[in-house]
Amino acid sequence: IISRVFKPSVCKNFLRHTNVRRFSSATPHTSGLHSDDETKVTRPFSSKPAYPFLLIDYILNGPDSSSDGRVTTYNGKEVFINDKKLMEEVCDAMTVGFSRDGLRFHISPYNDKPVISYEPSNPKLEDMTVHLPSLPTGSKIQNLAMSSLPVRDKDWVVGVKLSGYGLSLCRPFGNSKWININTMSQCINPLSSLMFSKTDQRFYIPSLGGNFLCYLDLNSKEDDEPKYIDLEFDNLPKSVIHELADVSSCSRTDHLVESPTGQLFLVKWYGEDLDDITSLMRVTKRFMVYRENEESDDLEKTMIYTEDIGDLCIFVGHSEAFCVPASSSRGLKPNCIYFVGDNFGVYDLTTITCTTFYYTGDEVPLRKLDFPYWPPPIPLY
Repeated sequence: IISRVFKPSVCKNFLRHTNVRRFSSATPHTSGLHSDDETKVTRPFSSKPAYPFLLIDYILNGPDSSSDGRVTTYNGKEVFINDKKLMEEVCDAMTVGFSRDGLRFHISPYNDKPVISYEPSNPKLEDMTVHLPSLPTGSKIQNLAMSSLPVRDKDWVVGVKLSGYGLSLCRPFGNSKWININTMSQCINPLSSLMFSKTDQRFYIPSLGGNFLCYLDLNSKEDDEPKYIDLEFDNLPKSVIHELADVSSCSRTDHLVESPTGQLFLVKWYGEDLDDITSLMRVTKRFMVYRENEESDDLEKTMIYTEDIGDLCIFVGHSEAFCVPASSSRGLKPNCIYFVGDNFGVYDLTTITCTTFYYTGDEVPLRKLDFPYWPPPIPLY
């Protein structure tokens, strides 16, 4: 399945030459190149590149100032993109670069109903368009999670996290009605994301303080309240305790993510407010990752701080967080977190380095607040 998730769209002549221009424009011309260079160049990156993260990888590992002047990096942490077309391609690579095997989510412009579209590359699987019921007037979906790929089964469940504290479940091929969960403001973190654990067969969302996991069973009923699991953070290193003091004034969101092998990671995303003269802007400061201890059970999960997630990459935004092996797609860097939303960037757990993308034209971090940032993830196992 992993090979399908990252299947390129069209890539017959990809990286055919050694002298490849990583930064393309949206036109079929190699704008900005000297005539001698044009004969050496193919265009691996267009508005819909086959391997979008090769562009991100090149920017992260390129010189502090690109030869064409379109990228300037300061201190290895702030990447200023000086070209609007390149900025758009970076945004595209960081948001819609993953086809996720034909899985899409959008709000219908005709009736404002949520719609899930599924066009799998496997011809044995059924193309499907699922129209979910209307949500209450004024509701806004922050995050969507599913118990599996779309399937015509009455037990298939879709969960949504609404802005604020709202949680709802729906069985599109069952009674096709929203099951509204009774949540209190202190129960869940309003900015954290809902996820589904295939291993535990539960929907999870962190509590406001991050010391509990709220969970919903697949058979949850109208007005049920979330149940809770304790999170115990085991033997934090002294260095981490000092770092926690350093981020004590930061805002934080928590995101639970499950690896292809079923291991759970809790990702804590810290951001700070900076003054850009005319207004305040939120900038990512750091991430902390905790992995589930093997001795965890259904009533308590022991989480251990880690700076090593191996070959995995984690993706966080307002859609369900997910992770995949870096080796499954060209350009992905292992042991890294790719993030979008208020900021776009990459956090390297190995070097504890946070690289944030800026657009020189605005002099603020790249941001995109449309839902979803990442397409809804599919199970990889």
